[in-house]
Amino acid sequence: MPGRAALATTLFLFAQGATQAQQLNNKNNDLNIDPPPESVVQSVEVGSGSGTSYTATVLSVGSRQGGDSTASASTGIEAQSAFDGALELLQEKHYLDAAQGFVGFLREYPHSVLAGEAWYWLGESRYLDRGFDDAVTAMTTLLKYFPGSALAGPAQLKLGYSYNELRRYHQARETLNRVLEDFPEDETAVLAKVLLGQMDAKGH
Repeated sequence: MPGRAALATTLFLFAQGATQAQQLNNKNNDLNIDPPPESVVQSVEVGSGSGTSYTATVLSVGSRQGGDSTASASTGIEAQSAFDGALELLQEKHYLDAAQGFVGFLREYPHSVLAGEAWYWLGESRYLDRGFDDAVTAMTTLLKYFPGSALAGPAQLKLGYSYNELRRYHQARETLNRVLEDFPEDETAVLAKVLLGQMDAKGH
């Protein structure tokens, strides 16, 4: 679906004000799924970090590295519908529902060609609901297992944002400087410089 990278940039601009968002609703404990199947390449746990009331959720990861022949090269109608539904919830600012939607998608379609994007938008959903630990997990998963994703730059930037919110300033600086090195001509580099400047001003 065209325009997802542009949507990511738009959400970055919106998310700069997310630090004043309301605290997570106490109902954020509904994100539970079954353990991953034995055939998965790797599994990732989200929802167990500090600052969130989510229950730990284990998601399988279908690595696309090395020409993984088990990864589906097509997107079925049901998978596309599930992905689009979760993305629509995010655009409507229903962040918890969106996160649950992307978790459901990743549970059912870990090898989909949309899996990398789903990890990104899961991270965005959690970041915008102040689930910064989960955002770190999701963005790190995208960068590790889907390094060729068109959303790698935005993911790197949002990872830096998340580290900053968690007051892990050294990691935030390292991540933001990596954005400047890897994506110097991208919009993400502009936003990385802005946050680095703010950190400088605060002595972080």
